[in-house]
Amino acid sequence: MIFMKLEDLSKNDDFIQREVRKERLEITFYYFKSLCDEKRITDHLITPFYELNRINELEEYIKSFEEWSFIKGEKEAIEKVFNGCVIILHEHKLYSVKLEDFEVSGIGESTDESVLQGPKDSLSENISISLNIIRNRYRKETLVSKNKKLGSTKTNINLLYDDELCDPQILAHLNNKLKDIDVDVLQSAGQLQKILMDDKWCHFPMFLTTERPDRVVVNLSQGKIVFLIEGSSWVLLGPSKFYDFFKSMDDPVELPVVGKFLISIRYIALMITLFLPAFYVAVISYSPEILKVQFALLIAGNRISVPFPSYFEIIFMMLMAEFLGEASIRLPRTISSSATTVGGLILGQAASQAGLIGNVMIVVAAAVSLSIFVIPINAMHQAIRIIRYPLIILGSLFGAIGVLIGALALIAYLCNLRSLGKPYMQLFANN
Repeated sequence: MIFMKLEDLSKNDDFIQREVRKERLEITFYYFKSLCDEKRITDHLITPFYELNRINELEEYIKSFEEWSFIKGEKEAIEKVFNGCVIILHEHKLYSVKLEDFEVSGIGESTDESVLQGPKDSLSENISISLNIIRNRYRKETLVSKNKKLGSTKTNINLLYDDELCDPQILAHLNNKLKDIDVDVLQSAGQLQKILMDDKWCHFPMFLTTERPDRVVVNLSQGKIVFLIEGSSWVLLGPSKFYDFFKSMDDPVELPVVGKFLISIRYIALMITLFLPAFYVAVISYSPEILKVQFALLIAGNRISVPFPSYFEIIFMMLMAEFLGEASIRLPRTISSSATTVGGLILGQAASQAGLIGNVMIVVAAAVSLSIFVIPINAMHQAIRIIRYPLIILGSLFGAIGVLIGALALIAYLCNLRSLGKPYMQLFANN
C-alpha cells in the first residue's frame, strides 16, 4: 500500500523512481529531484551500493547517516519525501535518508514587488531553482508539477497546481489552449499571457505576474495554476480576478482592520486616478455649478490666463507624466529618480508661469499621478492609464453624463471578461 502511494507521486514530472541492481541485490529510490541533491544521492547512495557485498552492509551503511529513519507507515513516507528525503525500498522495507537540497546561490532579492514585512527573496530564471523554492514553502503531497515544451525553440515551462484544490475544468481548458499554441520563440511570462488570453485586444491583465515565492504559495493554496518559464524569474498565476491586482503581500501580515483599510485605500486611489481627470474636464466645461461658489471662482480665476480648453490642460499634463515615467525606466538608475523629480517640478512650474495650465490643474495632475502607484501590481497600472483618456474625451464631449456612461460601459466590459474560463469581475468573492 505504501509503495502504491509513493508510485502515485509519479504524476509529478520532478518525482524520480530509480531502480538499482547488483547481482541479486536490488533497491529502489524514491525522491523529488527538485528537493534533493542528485549529486549527493549518486555519491553517497548509488556508488556505495555497488561496493557492498551483502544487504546487511547496506542497512548498516544507511544507519551511519545522521538523519535516517525506518519508515513504518504511509503518512510518514509521504511526509519524508516532501521534506527532501530519499526513500529507499528493499524487500518491502523502507528507509529514509535526508539529502535535502535548498538553493541559495541562484536566489536574488525581489526589487519590483517590495514589501515592508515578509521575505525579500525572489524566484530564479532557472526553473529547477524556482521549483525548489516553491516546494520548500508548499510541502503538500497534492502539489503537482507538469513539464511542457512550447515554441520552435522548445522553451521549457512548468505547470504547478494543487491537485486537490484546482478546478478540473480549468485544467482541461488550459490543456486545450496549450495544445493549440504555435509560437516561434517564448521568452517571458508576459508573452505567454498574451498567447493564453481569449481576447487579443483586451488590455486588462488576465493573469497575475509575480517574482515573489510567497505570492505563488498563497495563490497555490487558493487553487490557482502557476506557470514557471525557463529563462524568466517572473511567473504567471491564473485564473485571476480583478481584485487580485489590489492585494499586497503585506496585507496578511497586518492586523485585520489595518489590512482592510489599506485595501480600501487602493480602491479609492483607483477611483481618483481613473475618474478625477474626466470629472475635472466635465465640471469645468459643462457643470461648474456643481462646485461651491468660492471654489468655482478660484478655478475660474486660475484659468483666466490659460488660452486652452480644460481637456487640453489635463491631457498635456498627463502626457508629460507619462513621458517622465518612461524616462525614469530608461535612464540609468543612479540619475533616474533625481532627473524625473527635478524635471517634473520644473515642468509644472514653468507651464503654470507660462499660462499653459492653471495651478489647480497641477494639483489634479499630481493626485492622478501619485494614486496610480498605490495599486500594487504594475500590470494593472498600464490598463488604468489607457482607460483614463477615453473617459476624458467622453467628459469633454458630454460632460458628467458622458463620464457616467463610460464608467458603466467599463464595468459591463469587465464583467464580460474571463480568465481561463472563470469570471474576471468578482470584487467581493471570498478567496
